[in-house]
Amino acid sequence: MRSIQCAAVALILLGITSITLGFVSGQVPPPPSPPKLLSQYGVVRVYASTSFNTRVQITITSREAAPFFVSGLTLFLSIPASSNIVLSSINVDSMGLIQVSGSGATSSQVVIVTSGSTYGDIVQSMPSYLSFLIVKDPLGNNAIIANGGGSGGVVIAVGILSGAYSGGATLSAVATILAPSDTIVTMTIG
Repeated sequence: MRSIQCAAVALILLGITSITLGFVSGQVPPPPSPPKLLSQYGVVRVYASTSFNTRVQITITSREAAPFFVSGLTLFLSIPASSNIVLSSINVDSMGLIQVSGSGATSSQVVIVTSGSTYGDIVQSMPSYLSFLIVKDPLGNNAIIANGGGSGGVVIAVGILSGAYSGGATLSAVATILAPSDTIVTMTIG
C-alpha cells in the first residue's frame, strides 16, 4: 500500500513538473494625455428646448475628460413667467447636489427669470454665497467650470417658485461654452 502511495505522489509530481507556465500580461493603460492648451479650445453654443410647467433639469456634458467652462446659460420662455423662476439645485462633476431653493427657502432664492419676464441667465445670476462655483474662463468671463468624461458635467434644476403654467410654456436654453475643440458638448433638458 505504501508503494502505491509513493507511486501516486511521484506521478503527481511528474505531472506538475511537466506543466508549462505561460506569462500573461494585462493591457497597459494609456499614458495620461497632456493638458489642453488654450489654443486647443473653442467657443460653442448649444441649444435645447422642452415643455415647461413647474420644473426642468438641464444637463451639460462633454465627452472628453478635460475642463470646460459654461460662461452663459440663458433661459427663454415662450410666454412671460407667471412667477419667479428660481435655481432649485446644482451639481457639478457629480460632487454632490447643492440644494439652493425650495418651498419656504426665500432667503436662498436665486431668481433666474423674474415674474413677467421671458428670459434670464443662470450663470450671471449666481449669488455671492455660490461664488465657489464661479471661476474666470480663459477669455476672462465668469463661468462654471466642470470636467468632461464619464462622471463630469453640470446638472442644474430650475423651477417656478409658486404655482405652475396652466396652459404650459416652452422653455429654451442656450449655453455658451468654452471647451476643447476636439470634443463633443451636449446639453439635454427635461
